[in-house]
Amino acid sequence: MNEHSELHGTLVLVRPDLENDPYGQQGKVGIVNYVDMKDDVYLSFDNGKEGIYSGDALLQLKGKNETLGAAMNNASAMQLKDYKDLYKISLLQDLGRGKDIWQALEIARENPDIWKDSLVGVDQIIGRQQTQLVGR
Repeated sequence: MNEHSELHGTLVLVRPDLENDPYGQQGKVGIVNYVDMKDDVYLSFDNGKEGIYSGDALLQLKGKNETLGAAMNNASAMQLKDYKDLYKISLLQDLGRGKDIWQALEIARENPDIWKDSLVGVDQIIGRQQTQLVGR
């Protein structure tokens, strides 16, 4: 078992703005199957395809409290659509079922204006885990 086993089964989004995707899955939601020692992330997709991506090519939802907090703290400065999308994402995260998380990722995918408030790069998640492991 590797140190990233907690990512297994996580739903992630292949960056919609990914320029060079040999697997052709930009903007698709995938399931993490494995993270190897080089931090390459192995994904499977609902269309039966598989792919191997670096962490910086993948996005994961931020925690529901972060997403809701961003909506509440910036409500007066953001567009109504952005506020609604962040709120919907946090509600779906609260439900917590796989299909809800999938839908939340799809909502985020469609609105690049909320990416900074709702998504985080998987490479950042992996980096935090490595820092925690070193600190033990």
